[in-house]
Order: sequence, then structure tokens, then C-alpha cells
Amino acid sequence: MKSKTSKAVVLVVLALLLVVLVARLASRPRPQVAPAPAKVTPQPDQSVPQPAQTTPQPAETTQQEAKAVPQPAGRTLIEFDITQDKNIISLATFSEPPQFAIWLEDPDTHKYKTIFVAYRSGTGDMVGKAECPGCLPLWFEIYERETGKKGYPKPDDPAPAAVTGATPQDENFKITREIERGSKCICWIEMNLAGDFNADHQEFNAEKKTVDDDFSGQPALVYRCEIEAIPGNKYVPQLFGQVVMNKPLEEMIQPVTSDITSAKEVFKSIQIRITESEPNQPK
Repeated sequence: MKSKTSKAVVLVVLALLLVVLVARLASRPRPQVAPAPAKVTPQPDQSVPQPAQTTPQPAETTQQEAKAVPQPAGRTLIEFDITQDKNIISLATFSEPPQFAIWLEDPDTHKYKTIFVAYRSGTGDMVGKAECPGCLPLWFEIYERETGKKGYPKPDDPAPAAVTGATPQDENFKITREIERGSKCICWIEMNLAGDFNADHQEFNAEKKTVDDDFSGQPALVYRCEIEAIPGNKYVPQLFGQVVMNKPLEEMIQPVTSDITSAKEVFKSIQIRITESEPNQPK
């Protein structure tokens, strides 16, 4: 009986302790939880100027930057500067400047392009005769191959005006033509001074009983040089040979013989320069 009473007392005490503990927990203040902020789309501050929404534009080129922009290259030109000896010319029978022609040859295809030919040879307008095959015999053959025409240029069928020029009367002669940049070619110049006779090349040779009906005098001479069309390059064509008529084209140029005298001095100097014109210059 005593043991049952003791258990009852213990249970009552535990119950009282549990009530006291629950009362204390209930009396404590609960923490306040702040509500989550609502999502708000940010708006630009109206007091600060906002950049305009435009398509990005390339920055302007300054004057210093403009100098670094590559400029288009000008036209590549070939200049011929020839000085004639007027004293030798004055001693010839006609005292008329020499006939000469300038042409370019492609070393691979062997196609020809005439750059210049003096008036009488380019038009066939000879003095006192219809034709003068000994004037520039090599160029006449070149002209046939270049144009496909037969025979020499004639007054009614002259060489193109673009290449035919007045026979130079002044001591200094200069022409300029356009050329393909970087191209390689062979430059030829043929020259003959009519009436430039000497002891071996006479108008009438009594010993050989020959007559120079064409008044060619000493045979035409040929100058030659190889060219690469790069601006700044300079060339001096050298005497390459003399022209012998009545032979195939490939055999017409022969070594200069010892009987050629004053003809070698008609051209005092020949200079060729490759230059570049300013961009946007008219042709």
C-alpha cells in the first residue's frame, strides 16, 4: 500500500514540472519574420540623362589616322629620254633628224607593241619616193607581225596615230607611255639617219657599181635592254647590232661592223626610267 502511494506522488510531481515548463515556453516572445519584398523592375533615374538607343556608328577617322590609310597606286609609266647629236645630223645629206622606232617585246610570247615611230616611217610620207624599205627595215617587219598587215605604212593606211609622232627636231626628245606594273619585256630601238654616208657606205660606189636608191647611208642600228616595270628602275639601252636587209626577221640583226662610223654617235645618250603617276591623274 505504501509503495503505491509513493508512485502516485512521483507522477504528480512530474506532471507539475511538465506544466511549469510548458507555461514558460508559451510566455517567451516569438521572433517577427519580415515579409519577402515584392519583385520590382528597376527604373532609370529620371534625374540622370540616359544614352539614346542608336545603332553603333564607326568612329570618325582623325587626320593622323587618315595618313595611315593606304592610297591607291598611280599608273606605272615608262619614260624615254633621248639626246641627239645635231652636229652629226647637220652633216648628213638631208640634214634631217633620224627616223627611229621604239617597241617592246614579250620575252615569253614574243608579241610586239610599238611605243613610238617617227612620222615619215609611220605614215609612209617619204621625200621624193613612195617607199623607203631601208629606212627602218627591222621595224617594218615587226609592224607586219604586230598588226597582221602586209607592207609598210602608207599615207592611206598609216600606223596608229597613238604611236606615230613628229620627227624630233630638238636635241632632246622625250616620250612617256603607260606600262603594266611588274611586267618584264625587252625594249628595242631602231635608228637610221638618211644620207649619213661615209667611205664604205656611199650614195654611188663606182668600184662596186652600186647605188643607194633609198639614201639610207649607213645601215640602221639597233639598241636593246631588258626591263622590269617597277617604279624607280632605270635603264640605259646598249648598241646591240646593225640591220641587214633581205634576210628573215630572226637573222636581220647582225654584229656592228667596223665600217659603221658616225651612225653610232647620232644618239648621244638614251635613258629609260620607270615612274609612277599621282593617283587619279587623267590618262
